[in-house]
Amino acid sequence: MPGMRTPRRLPIVVLAAATFLAVAPGQAPRLHVVELSGTPYERGEQHGAALEPEIAAMLSGWRADVRKASGLDADAFVERFLAATSFDEAARRYTPELLDEVRGIAAGAGQSYETMLCYQLIDELWAQCGLVADKCSTVGVDRDGDTPGFVAQNLDLPRWMHGHPTVLRIRDPSRHGSHGALESLVVTVPGLVGANGVNNHRVAVGVNTILYLRPRPDGLPVAFVVRGLLARTDHADALAFLREVPHASGQAYTVGGPDTAPCFEASAGGVVRWQPADRDGWRWHTNQPLVGEDWSPQWRATAAARGLRVDQVPACPRYDALDAALPTGARPTVEQVVRALQESAAAPVCNQLTFACMVLWLGERPELRICAGRPDRHAFRTLTFGE
Repeated sequence: MPGMRTPRRLPIVVLAAATFLAVAPGQAPRLHVVELSGTPYERGEQHGAALEPEIAAMLSGWRADVRKASGLDADAFVERFLAATSFDEAARRYTPELLDEVRGIAAGAGQSYETMLCYQLIDELWAQCGLVADKCSTVGVDRDGDTPGFVAQNLDLPRWMHGHPTVLRIRDPSRHGSHGALESLVVTVPGLVGANGVNNHRVAVGVNTILYLRPRPDGLPVAFVVRGLLARTDHADALAFLREVPHASGQAYTVGGPDTAPCFEASAGGVVRWQPADRDGWRWHTNQPLVGEDWSPQWRATAAARGLRVDQVPACPRYDALDAALPTGARPTVEQVVRALQESAAAPVCNQLTFACMVLWLGERPELRICAGRPDRHAFRTLTFGE
């Protein structure tokens, strides 16, 4: 495929003892599973009320992070940031139900709507304000005959977001498809509408921040894109949605379906598909652009100051570690992918910022297999639909 870059190879030692569910002992963080149903506002209100103390704790860490990075009191920052951007207008056009859901979260948790709206904009704060972004590693594998495809991800987040891994089980009887009413399992932190997840119509999404790509202050925020994808009951419709919306932040989206799990790099300039040239039926991504060239002004300035060409993006060791750990001649099995995501000694795929690891399984009966915490230390739990 034109423009594709051939990954570099680095040596890696795979943990021979690591298997899919066999991990080192230790106390895993409690996994909150919150059932949501009703109208978007009612679902948000249930979310906010069920996790009120956890949301308060998250907002305390968020306010401290904002104050440290911006020098502003969080309330003043919220007012200025929302006035300088129009993310809510994009959400009103493409995902209006999610603004109602955020209003419900705010009411249920006893917080202001403006604060909860700004809290949704994690990637947008990183992209627009230069706050520190963290790491994620994602693998997408297509269906191979009778073997289902899947999306797997280590979700790495700032430390203040750790401690309360959460899954929202969202039932939306207003949307129907071939598998009945829409139900989604959404991985997140308390108060956030979503980080990634899978639905019962075999649509899944994994994400990777790419701050090197150009943001826009009037695009659709990442959390809203994720939930917009999971609101689709057809994989083709999900991919059309991804291409249609204006993107607020540079981001890689691996969007799994019944047959394929393609990866796309999104930026203010549009969406470009990424597929490594020497892999057949699968791909992986971390946090550097691999095919997109819609460079952010911040990166252009940084590259110029360092005497670099704009395309001389620093290598990502997690990308190289996954390249070396996974096979070249066949599609990797779910066990091989999880072993690679568990790797932490020879290469930092799993690291101190790993919040959770998940496998979004896309068989006839989709599943969320989730490890709350680091997958090299804790075991996985499987959540299914219709429970």
